[in-house]
Amino acid sequence: MIRSSKLLLVFISVIAFWSCEEHGTSKTLKTSYDLLARLLPDHHQQFILEELKDTVNYTFEIEQGANNKIVVRGKDGVSIASGINYYLKHIAKSHVSWSGKQINLGETLPKVTHKIRKESIYKYHYGLGYCAFNYTMPWWNWERWEKEIDFMALNGVNMPLSIIGIEEVWLNFLQRFGYSSQEAKSYISGPAYTSWWLMGNLEGQGGPVTDAWIAERTQLQKRILERMKALGMTPVLPGFVGLVPSNLTDKLPEAQILDQGKWITYQRPGVLHPNDPLFDEMAKAWYEETDKLYGKINAFAGDLFHEGGKTNGLDITSIAAKVQQKMLEYNPEAQWTLQGWGGNPQKKLLDGLNEDQTIVVELCSEYFKNWEKTNGFHGKDWIFSTIIQYGGNIGLHGRIPAIADNLKQALRSGNPPIGLGTSWESIEVNDVVNDFISDMRWEKEVVDLDKWISNYAIRRYGTDSSNSQEAWNIFLNTAYGVYDGHRRPTESIFCARPSLHVKKVSAFTASIDVHYDQRKFKDAILLLLKDSDKLQDEETYKYDVVDFTRQFMANVAQIPYNEMVEAYHQNDLETFNMKSAEFLEMLQDQDELLRSETLFLLGRWINDARALATNNEQKIQNEKNARMLITTWTEEESILRDYAWREWSGLLATYYKPRWELFINELRARIKGEKPKRVDFYTFESQWVMQTWEEQSYATEPTGNQIEFAKYLLEKWGKVIDDSERYVWKLESSLDKTESPEDAR
Repeated sequence: MIRSSKLLLVFISVIAFWSCEEHGTSKTLKTSYDLLARLLPDHHQQFILEELKDTVNYTFEIEQGANNKIVVRGKDGVSIASGINYYLKHIAKSHVSWSGKQINLGETLPKVTHKIRKESIYKYHYGLGYCAFNYTMPWWNWERWEKEIDFMALNGVNMPLSIIGIEEVWLNFLQRFGYSSQEAKSYISGPAYTSWWLMGNLEGQGGPVTDAWIAERTQLQKRILERMKALGMTPVLPGFVGLVPSNLTDKLPEAQILDQGKWITYQRPGVLHPNDPLFDEMAKAWYEETDKLYGKINAFAGDLFHEGGKTNGLDITSIAAKVQQKMLEYNPEAQWTLQGWGGNPQKKLLDGLNEDQTIVVELCSEYFKNWEKTNGFHGKDWIFSTIIQYGGNIGLHGRIPAIADNLKQALRSGNPPIGLGTSWESIEVNDVVNDFISDMRWEKEVVDLDKWISNYAIRRYGTDSSNSQEAWNIFLNTAYGVYDGHRRPTESIFCARPSLHVKKVSAFTASIDVHYDQRKFKDAILLLLKDSDKLQDEETYKYDVVDFTRQFMANVAQIPYNEMVEAYHQNDLETFNMKSAEFLEMLQDQDELLRSETLFLLGRWINDARALATNNEQKIQNEKNARMLITTWTEEESILRDYAWREWSGLLATYYKPRWELFINELRARIKGEKPKRVDFYTFESQWVMQTWEEQSYATEPTGNQIEFAKYLLEKWGKVIDDSERYVWKLESSLDKTESPEDAR
C-alpha cells in the first residue's frame, strides 16, 4: 500500500511536470504544482497556479477560473501555497493540520464568488525555534520533512530556522584549527541535543555522533534547503558569533577565550574575543565551510550570552558589531536574527548593529512583551513570535486571547513588528494556535476571536454544527484561556515524580494548577461528542476527542491523588488503598486512551530514532538519546529531569506508572508501621533510559476505538467531578511567583 501511494505521487508529479513544461512554467510554479499534487492528489488538476509579478510584498490572489477551475496567484511558492490553504480553509471549509486533514471536496470544487487578494503587512513569517529540532524533530527523515515544509508553506512561513546538518560544518571548521576528527566530534552534541549546543548552552551532550550520522544530516539538510529555496523561503542557518569549544586553548594557547561558565550543570562553549586576530580567521573559515556545503545563505541565527553567560567588563557593543561585520563580509545582504529571550538582546548589544540587517525574534510576545518594555527593541526590526509550547509537553494551552490582544497593541506601537512567527519549543500539538497565527499573517487587523473560533470549528470538522462551535467557544475560554502566571501548559500529575506535595512536574515555573472549572470543560467535550455519529471517520475529530479527554483525565486525577495523600496523613490504610488504586487505574486508562492515536505513542518516537540510524552504533545512541531527553534529560540527577515530560502511551505504562507504584508501596508500608527505604527514583529512571527496544518494545501503530473509549472514560471518571463532596471549583495557585523575562527558561 505504501509503495502504491508513493508510485501514485510520482506519477502525479510527472504529469504535473509535463503540464508545466508544456506551458513554459517556472521553477516556482513547478514546485508549487508538486506541493499541490501531494496535498490534493484527486483535485490538483482543478487548480490553475500563476505567478504575481506586480508586488514586492507577500501576496496571493484567488478567483474563479474557466471550466470550474480555481485560479491561485502568488508572489512566490509560499504565497501560492498560502492562497491554496486560504481557499481550503475559508471557501472549501477544509483543514490541514499536524494532527490530520479534513478535506472533503467532492467532484466539483466550491466556487469563489469574488476575487480575493491578500497582501501581508509583514515582511517575514518566521517559523520554528531551536528546541523544536530536538523536542519534536530529531528523528525525522526526508519524507516527514517534506510534509513539514509543505505545511510551513501552506501556513505562510517564509523564514524558517534550519539547523539540520551543522555537524559537518563544525567538523570541517574545527579540523582547520588543529582538531582531529574524533576531537571535533567530542565537541558536537548527540542527535537529541543539537539545539542547546548550537545556542551555546553546552557541548558534547549525548555524543559523540558517528561519521555516518554526520553524513546523513548533511544530505538531509541539502534537500531541505533546496526545497525551501524553491518555494521562496529564506532559511536561517547558524552564523559565527564567536562560540568555540571551551578547550580551544589546548590547541591554540594564545587564543583569547571569554569563559562563559556553566549552563545549569553543563560547561558552556567559550566565546572567542573579537579583538583576537583569530576571530577574523575563524569567522572566514566558518562561512567558507557553510557555503561549501549549503551554498549562499542570506539569514543567520546566533546569540551571545543566551540564558546566562558572563558579560561583566566586556564591551558588548563592539563584540556585536564585529560579529555582524564578519557576517556581512561573507554576504553583504545577510540578516542577523537574534532571540528576544530572558532579557536578551541587551541594548548595548543592539547598539552595535546595523539597523537594516538586524531582526529580533521576540520568542514569547504573548506573555513577556519585551517589545513593549524596550520600545520595540530600541528601534530595531523585530518579529512578534510565540512560544506557547515547551519541551514536547502534551497539554492544551495557547493563551489565544493574549496573542490577539498583544498583537493588537504591538501593531499600534511606535515600532510595530515586521514579522509574525511561531518559535515553539515543540510542535505537533495545539493546532488551533498555529492556525490562528497562520490566519493573522494575512490580516491587516486582528480578527474577532469569537467569530474566528466558530469558523475554526466548522473547517476543523467539515460541518456547520452548533455543538462543535459551542464546544470550541468553551475550550477558548477554559484550556486556551489566559491566566496570571500561566505561561506553560498545565502539567499532568501523572508525569510528576511522586511526592506528598506535587505542585509541578518540571523544576521551572510551571504548575499542575487547573485554571478553569473542570465541569465546564467536560461539558464541552460532551457537546463535541454529540456529533460523533457523523464525524467519527474524520481524523481531526478523532484526534481532538482523544486530546481533550486526555486533558480531562489529567486534570481529574488530581482529586484521587489529594485524597490518597490525605488518607496517608490520617494513617487510614483502607482509604489510602482505595484512592491510590483509583489513581493508578486512571493512569492506566490514560495509557489505553492514548494508544488509539499515533501522535501519542512512545513507540513512534523510539522506533523513528532507531530507524534513522544507518549502523548499529548509531541506533544504540539514537535510542538512548531519545529515552533520556524525555525523562532524565541528562546522565546525572538534574533539575532538567522531566522537563520534557510527555503524556504518551507506553511512557505512562512503563515509566510513570511504575514510578508512582514505587512511591505508593513505600507509603503503604509506612502506614503499616514498617520502615522501608526511601525510593531511589533516579536509579529507576536511569535504568529505564538504559533499556533497549529488544528488552522492551512499544506499539508503533494505534489501536482501539477513540470515540467509544473517550465516551466510556467521560462516563466513568466524570462522576468524580460531578460529586460536590469530591470536587469544588476553587483555584489555589501553586505558582511560587510570576515570572519576569530574566527568569525565563
